[in-house]
Amino acid sequence: MKGTERHKLKENELSHVLSEAATRLAENRAKFGPIVALVLVVALGAGGYWAWNTRNETRAQLLLSDALAVIQSPVEEPKPVNGKVTQAPGTYPTVSARAEAALVKFAAVHDAYPSTTSGIAARYYAASALAMLGRSGEAATRFQEVVDRAGTNVFYGRMAQLGRIEAQLQAKQFDQAIGAAQALANNADETLPRDAVLMELGRVYAAAGKKTEAKQTFDKVVAEFPESPYADEAKQLLTTLT
Repeated sequence: MKGTERHKLKENELSHVLSEAATRLAENRAKFGPIVALVLVVALGAGGYWAWNTRNETRAQLLLSDALAVIQSPVEEPKPVNGKVTQAPGTYPTVSARAEAALVKFAAVHDAYPSTTSGIAARYYAASALAMLGRSGEAATRFQEVVDRAGTNVFYGRMAQLGRIEAQLQAKQFDQAIGAAQALANNADETLPRDAVLMELGRVYAAAGKKTEAKQTFDKVVAEFPESPYADEAKQLLTTLT
């Protein structure tokens, strides 16, 4: 189904709900009076919208579950069966083939239900699949779309910020990755712990060949967060920079 057709379907569903609300208003206008009837139609309309939105979320969840099942499918080489090379049902010959198949599924969710929680999650997983396929520019764009839609106060929005940096790093867009990582480090809070963000910044510096900045950043992790699970990793990376 095309995007425009899906949009019309959603509008028809909502129109049906509001039409039912209007019918109930007409039936009860004389009984309750104009003011009470107005309150009633608003309540009915709000309840109808909630029901419509819940149906969309449920449908999106089902599609997302299907897509996640694909990305978690086994990777197996095709095997000869009755003299013919056959791919076992529910498996994929390579990780890339699996990611391509999952990408189609994730796109179907975020295209049809872009504003739902599942739609936002699907966009995040689509970005991850694109990064897995080496399509880093597209991945960075998808991660940014997640941030734009979800904000930075929810899980997928926060993780998408890190995903975008990784995608930029993969694309060798070092200046953009460093700038984004520095911004996160300057604004890190409990939702994105500073030690985790500093580790990401240090990795970006190291990948960009900025050894001095990388060393300074890893030193901060060790000095400021000695009990952090990242401290040992920072120490190991420091040995590679000396």
